[in-house]
Amino acid sequence: MGSNRYPDIDGARLWQSIEAMGRIGGLPNGGCNRQALTAVDKEGRDLFARWCEAAGARMQIDRFGNQFALRPGTMPELPLVATGSHLDTQPKGGRFDGVYGVLAGLEVLRALADAQVVTRRTIAVVNWTNEEGCRIIAGCTGSGGFAGSISSVEALGTRSIDGTTVAEDLERIGYAGPLGPRAFDISAYVEAHIEQGPILEREGVAIGIVTAVQGARWFRVVVDGTDRHAGTTPFELRQDSLVAAAEAIVAFDALGRKHGPDLRITVGRIEAAPGSINTTPSRTTFTIDLRHPASTMLDAMAGEIERIMQASTARTGTTHAIERLMEIAPVSFDARVADHLRDAAKGLGIQHRDMLSGAFHDACYIAPVAPTAMLFIPCRDGISHAEEEYASPAHCAAGAQVLLSALVELANARPTPADVPPHSFDSGEAGSMYGKTEHKQRVG
Repeated sequence: MGSNRYPDIDGARLWQSIEAMGRIGGLPNGGCNRQALTAVDKEGRDLFARWCEAAGARMQIDRFGNQFALRPGTMPELPLVATGSHLDTQPKGGRFDGVYGVLAGLEVLRALADAQVVTRRTIAVVNWTNEEGCRIIAGCTGSGGFAGSISSVEALGTRSIDGTTVAEDLERIGYAGPLGPRAFDISAYVEAHIEQGPILEREGVAIGIVTAVQGARWFRVVVDGTDRHAGTTPFELRQDSLVAAAEAIVAFDALGRKHGPDLRITVGRIEAAPGSINTTPSRTTFTIDLRHPASTMLDAMAGEIERIMQASTARTGTTHAIERLMEIAPVSFDARVADHLRDAAKGLGIQHRDMLSGAFHDACYIAPVAPTAMLFIPCRDGISHAEEEYASPAHCAAGAQVLLSALVELANARPTPADVPPHSFDSGEAGSMYGKTEHKQRVG
């Protein structure tokens, strides 16, 4: 599949690695439950580390648990070239989301080692901690901490749904590393990923060059009413928090359909207390995932969410509070890095197209601090965050080959005046210089 200029990746080896990683936390219907900083996440991390070290890479860990597999270049003082994604999954996730990007990067290291290719810059493959944000809300803890848009105090103090902090979990699984934020300067970052949508498959295109990512905001809504007996309390005397929440959720769905096709509003988690079959719920808590490519629309829809909540709670005699858990502003990726991906695909004779990402990724947090782009491969029926998630061996191999070609070109780029020695810092606060993305999370 490669050209005379680049070594071939081993598609069968890549597929075997995906299958082996999929068995860690594997589910009956072919998916995975390998949530961040659990025992099975440790098992996956350990396997990845062994594979990287066998390929001649040196593993380093930062304080957020991010794994950096470093293949030294001839000029290791230069900012490195990085690729990667995440190994953590949703509770009933698939085998490819995030995992593909990490293992495609691993296959690049293996192919370069097999062919004894030497690059000018160091190439790093990264496994970012807690991209998914399901066990530890919100997501992208590792990439945000690395970039400095989340302070170490905030990231490490964030609690999981099990009540533990990130710092405690990292210590427990042995991945509390010594390196601080921005432990490495990055000259270019490329993240390979399944599309998680239907466009590439529908159009018969093998590679998507991602030029931008739509913005995302996560909210937690708490609705308070009163506990009352289900059999004796008339409707006119009830203050049912679940009814207020249900009315609002239906209105959110209508709002999303009205402002489509780019707007997305999703309620993915809901809890009603006290949870008795014969008591009206006094407190209902639910989450909202809001997405759109334009910040102005996100602002407008946040206002609409508040208006809808005010109307539903006023009608039901309840009250509400909305907390913003996370914000990722719309991101535009680096044109030069994207050009390298286009050139790689063209040189390999692989059909490709530019596209927007509807899902957020670790790349969104790296983009403000390093030139960044993404490549997508098709996934069957556009399904993701489900056990049915699937990408073909051929598409996985094609994406990895494009990734290798682009990384080699980027790693062999001549030094420029912008190249500076690697450094590490931690201000303890989220720095304003990283204002393209924000990550807000209440600690405790």
